[in-house]
Amino acid sequence: MDVLIIPEAEREIAALRAFRPGAGTWGALVGRRRGPRFFVEKVIPAGNPGTAPDGRLLAELEKIWPDRVIGVAAVRPDAAFRRTLLGPAWYGRILLRTAGPAGSPVVEAFVVEFERKFLLAALPVAAKAKE
Repeated sequence: MDVLIIPEAEREIAALRAFRPGAGTWGALVGRRRGPRFFVEKVIPAGNPGTAPDGRLLAELEKIWPDRVIGVAAVRPDAAFRRTLLGPAWYGRILLRTAGPAGSPVVEAFVVEFERKFLLAALPVAAKAKE
């Protein structure tokens, strides 16, 4: 499994970082899953530091983008934020964690899996295709 971030979504992540948001700022990821690959097509800024996505919000987003909400992106999420994703509502969805300077953010990807308990398993971010 891996994650491919299309150029427009990559720019949205860079723009989010350019605002120098506080740790814990997050947004919803809209895209598709095809076979073993997640395609991140859009990042929708949504939450402020100290808040976290819940099942009710996910249900609302699913009404807007049926079967297209593939996870969340978060700026330096803390342990409490990551724990909110460890449950049935977010199973099989991804967390993109961003850190680093605005000009060259570091993006790490994780998928919510279940192995006797819910956990975040690291995923590689696929190399960009040549334009």
